[in-house]
Amino acid sequence: MRRYIRLLAIFYKSSLISELEYRLNFVANLGLSLFWLGWAALSVRVYFYHTDTIAGWTYHEMLMVMGLFFALNGYRQVILEPNLSRMSEHVRLGTLDYVLTKPVNSQFLISFRHIGVYNWGDPLLGLGLVGYGLYMSGHAPTVGQVAVFVILMLASLVLLYSLHLLLQTTTIWLVSIQQVDAVLQGLLETGRFPVNSYRGWVRATLTVVFPIAFMTTFPAQALLGKLTWPLAVVAVALSAVLLVLASAFWRFALRSYTGSSA
Repeated sequence: MRRYIRLLAIFYKSSLISELEYRLNFVANLGLSLFWLGWAALSVRVYFYHTDTIAGWTYHEMLMVMGLFFALNGYRQVILEPNLSRMSEHVRLGTLDYVLTKPVNSQFLISFRHIGVYNWGDPLLGLGLVGYGLYMSGHAPTVGQVAVFVILMLASLVLLYSLHLLLQTTTIWLVSIQQVDAVLQGLLETGRFPVNSYRGWVRATLTVVFPIAFMTTFPAQALLGKLTWPLAVVAVALSAVLLVLASAFWRFALRSYTGSSA
């Protein structure tokens, strides 16, 4: 574990040095993120011009869900996209061969080698919006509710990573497939709004098949005292199972990878 932490420090230090060569872009992107967050909050306000609640959610409670979406999307852009999105490029150019020959776990190297510096503020801004929405809602969460929220958020990070790894691993066979990222981003976009806003099979899909509800809706409900420990246990179990499946799928895909010379 100490070895991998040291490697992460080396990787991210190298990325920071490279990206901070253009410091104006670094600062400008934070301003752009702040603008889009404010725009998203204002756009949600439109839905509440003629009603106080939508699917049982007030405006400020809805902002909490929006903030969680923004935070998770930032995590996707900072960690997942700069790494896993290069999978098809590695396969197409044959550079995956170099990854596999390194004396480090290949899944670790393909998942965490790079960092997206320019979106570093998105998770912080998103969590800031969560805090603002919680404060304006007038609810003071207990220690237990905060604990459930933290557990759900950690499970969300694992769930999103596992889904991303599963989808990107398919490029080992489908080298020419395009816009795999767009599929996951489209799924995550549904998390802008509480899962209660959707009906029928869409709601069931976002809860069971693609557990987007566990990433935004349920953590917000935990802070608001509308969720109990059993669902947190389900979230942890689900994230663990999905991570094991994604890792197994990665190893299975590598067995059929013949290298750039084939």
